[in-house]
Amino acid sequence: MREGDLWPALREYWHPVTLAENVGERPYAARLLDERIVICRLGNRWAAFNDLCIHRGTPLSLGWVEGEELVCAYHGWSYNAEGRCTRIPSVPPDHPIPKKACLTRHRAEERYGIVWVCMSEKSRTPIPELPAIEDPSHRIVVRDQRNWKCGAARAIENFVDFAHFPWIHEGILGDRDHPRIPDIDVERDGEELRFGYTNLPDRVHPVPHTRNYRLTRPFSIYQWKDETDGRRETLSFVCMPVSADECTRFLIITRNYDQEGNPQRFAEIINNQDQVIVENQRPEELPLDLTEELHVKGPDGVALAYRRFLREIGVE
Repeated sequence: MREGDLWPALREYWHPVTLAENVGERPYAARLLDERIVICRLGNRWAAFNDLCIHRGTPLSLGWVEGEELVCAYHGWSYNAEGRCTRIPSVPPDHPIPKKACLTRHRAEERYGIVWVCMSEKSRTPIPELPAIEDPSHRIVVRDQRNWKCGAARAIENFVDFAHFPWIHEGILGDRDHPRIPDIDVERDGEELRFGYTNLPDRVHPVPHTRNYRLTRPFSIYQWKDETDGRRETLSFVCMPVSADECTRFLIITRNYDQEGNPQRFAEIINNQDQVIVENQRPEELPLDLTEELHVKGPDGVALAYRRFLREIGVE
């Protein structure tokens, strides 16, 4: 079993699709779970549909928003937020609109400055909790969206693979002269895995510090680090499964203290170092059959827990 085998079940989860600021007056085209969708604001509501006019199969993302309706560029058919066709310009106004003239609609909501979409009428879980983003005492110092040529689960697993820190991020997050990873206890709480990582002293971090993690199924991580003086930094890392071998990842960093250094530049360096590795892993999809790759007890503990956790989606 691999990530792509979970597609039917993953339709029942909320997925981040784009930063809300990317959706302007024109519809926004995206691909989620290998299906083309279109997102737009219709009045004060977010709307998401399959990116396909039911008349002649034209992408609705080529059209425009007019008031509270989405207009197809090909023949001007208009659709409301429920996906029902409200106007066919080529026929008289009193001509009845066929009842079948409806788009395939998906649920859409904005939260944390991100537009989320669920492709099922019922969701297994709510949108993941990323509390610091809405905390008035915190300030967002990084809000970033990037496409990676890998499965979403590969990207998530890399984020909690601490053994690569001394090798890929040497001198930044780790020290090759001190590569050992302490044992990590992973606890499960419903749809979440919770754990903490305390580094062993090294050249980069001579004083141990702890990062706490909450991994929400399927593709969401919330990390926070507390200092003794009350300062807190949080990282929210969430991914949209575009296809089995492509994802869009979102990174939001918040702090409750004045900015130090250049967090945007730091995030770019770490992203570029990770991306070149993860995009070249094979297979691009994360293998959920634990016999497909070799695992080491201890350093791979979080990865193993996540793979088992993810695999359950397909059998629940």
